[in-house]
Amino acid sequence: MNTCPNAEKCPIFNGILKDKLITAKGYRSQFCDAGVAAYSTCKRYQAKNTFGACPPDLLPNSFMTLEQIAAKYNLVATK
Repeated sequence: MNTCPNAEKCPIFNGILKDKLITAKGYRSQFCDAGVAAYSTCKRYQAKNTFGACPPDLLPNSFMTLEQIAAKYNLVATK
């Protein structure tokens, strides 16, 4: 199965989920390690692909749209 190309360097596992191992493992299995169809739904993946960067506190299952993310974090689409 394909793993997200951003998974190994994703700061979420060293940042806001650093001490939440069960939560981090759940996100990783649901998004990062579940293939292209799964990780392409990750808001972190989408934000990085759209804006060239991802806010450090954005969770993979965020309900915000990319437009809301851009407005909240002052991001501009690069693609």
